[in-house]
Amino acid sequence: MKKVLFASTALVATAGVAAADVALSGSAEMGVFGGDMYNTTTDMFESMETQFHTDIDVTFTLSGESDGGITFGAAVDLDENAAFTPENNGGIAIFISGDFGTLTMGDTDGALDWALTEAAVGNAGSIQDNETGHVGYVGSYLDGAYDGQILRYDYSFGDFAFAASVEMDDDGDRDNGYAIGAMYNGSFAGGSYGVGIGYQVATPRDDWMLGNINGTMFSDLTGGAADGFGDAIDDVTALGVSANVALDSGFSFGVTYTQYEAEGDSAPLGVVGTSFDTTHVGVGAGYTFDAITVSANYGMIEIDNLGEFTGYGVAAAYDLGGGLSAHLGYGSSDYDYDGVAGSADATVNTWSFGLAMSF
Repeated sequence: MKKVLFASTALVATAGVAAADVALSGSAEMGVFGGDMYNTTTDMFESMETQFHTDIDVTFTLSGESDGGITFGAAVDLDENAAFTPENNGGIAIFISGDFGTLTMGDTDGALDWALTEAAVGNAGSIQDNETGHVGYVGSYLDGAYDGQILRYDYSFGDFAFAASVEMDDDGDRDNGYAIGAMYNGSFAGGSYGVGIGYQVATPRDDWMLGNINGTMFSDLTGGAADGFGDAIDDVTALGVSANVALDSGFSFGVTYTQYEAEGDSAPLGVVGTSFDTTHVGVGAGYTFDAITVSANYGMIEIDNLGEFTGYGVAAAYDLGGGLSAHLGYGSSDYDYDGVAGSADATVNTWSFGLAMSF
């Protein structure tokens, strides 16, 4: 993405600051989208009317370096940040970095998410994120189980890096969430590769849902007894691994596997004390040639005593140059609930087409 220098200034009010910069970047999207959506009146997925899509995003990136060589900075995403509150700063991340490693606080990845490469490698992208919005896709693991504000420490040496993170429960009603992760990236003749592994534990808020599973549908299936998975489970642990390969020829491949362990703690599903152990598998591939990028991914979530959720996504993009590109995306989801009163099956499709602009 092109960066437009917005301002550059010395912080003369603070002794010991060597330099500081503020950069402004942005993006915009326009197009159309359609497919299926969940109707809260009929409690069913139904076709939606084709609609216009517009979106704009502005990001301020602040960076500096102290006389002692410590780098520091922050990023503010004005599209993401609905309210500037100290407890829940969505779209804001602040860091300091040096020989000791990097410490980041705010809207950032937990150590498990940081270590793993998502299945959508080489993703062409779409204006509605259809290719990563299907029910079989998981991209944040247990991040966001609380307020989404994370503190992460990471350190790298050579091709190896590791991290540890914490996400706190502001109300003090639940145990805080923790994660650790490690990754290794290397190269070979004709390409590069990476592997990652991580572990995370959390006690999610009541309305927390895994991945893209529709929370409103889940609540309706329980007769309103559960706002989300967090209402039906206690502590959750996640152990994940991933591997990816990128070839100089333009091909890229990736796979991720995550095992969740959770125990039921209440009765909204009629399965008191029953395990909700979960397995997630995701695979993906992408290919770039000249100005064209195409990609596809598939994912499956299997939850004990609840059901199986699978989906796939495809995307294509054409680079028109100068920061302008055309994007086409499609996603398909299959819901297969079992062991739940009023169990429901559904197939949900979404699509979008439009232009993306970066500044």
